[in-house]
Amino acid sequence: MKRFTLAFLAFLLVATVPVLAFKDDLEIPIGETARGASLSPDEKTIYVGALLDRTILAIDTKSGDVVCEAKLTEINASAYAKAVFANEKGEVFAPGSDVLEVFLLDRDLFHMDTFDISGFGITDCEGVVADKDGNIYAADRSGNGGIYKIKISKGEPELDEKWGNTGWADIGPVRLPYLKGNSIYAVDTGSSTLYKIDVASGKVTKLASLASGGFATAADDAGRIYVAHYNDGSVAVSIWENGKVTELTRSELGITSNIGGIAVNKDGSKLFLVEEKTNIGGVLRSYKK
Repeated sequence: MKRFTLAFLAFLLVATVPVLAFKDDLEIPIGETARGASLSPDEKTIYVGALLDRTILAIDTKSGDVVCEAKLTEINASAYAKAVFANEKGEVFAPGSDVLEVFLLDRDLFHMDTFDISGFGITDCEGVVADKDGNIYAADRSGNGGIYKIKISKGEPELDEKWGNTGWADIGPVRLPYLKGNSIYAVDTGSSTLYKIDVASGKVTKLASLASGGFATAADDAGRIYVAHYNDGSVAVSIWENGKVTELTRSELGITSNIGGIAVNKDGSKLFLVEEKTNIGGVLRSYKK
């Protein structure tokens, strides 16, 4: 009986060990002011932006090698690489940021198309996500804020006025949202409030109030939502799970500058953070449980 009790207690101890204990794995130089991160569907590649180099990089997640890159200035001379998103089909979407355009790239970062998203009420689009059907959800970091659904009909973008509030989900200013399954996760950067937006209807649900500086989001298959805090003095990452929030501090993750992007693999065992390091050279950091 005593042996069973001890074994049961040991099981409880293991079961209640925090699932969020991450350890350093890789540190990969990115370029001038790293920003944005998105894993390919097979998790073999992570796409990252070098904002001031105006370049999207594709990086092998095992070796840390840069396998290809796209200079956004070759598409539009005024574009900056502030964000990137890979959808379920492996298509890569990058907003022009300082120009209201979204660039569609293939998995090897060859330019396939450009979509003009001006004229829909968007003021300053820094982040976008896209579903498997190619619908674009563009975040507005200023103006009216929120997220806009833009359908691509016969190669031309148009606002889906049946979605949300005539094509718009009102959640305040948004920097880098994330799409997972049937939900978009985004943070109102003004209040650092985490929201879930239903992809089908545009319905908005508040999930949690977080520490300051909520910036970029990611999610795993277990339903955990990860939020990178751009410049909070203590908190680097908040992780929402079933209504509870766990915080990872900057000190325990070794973060010393602004966090410009976040990604996580499907089972939640590997976390990626983009550390900007403006004027020094940004880095992509990966952590394993």
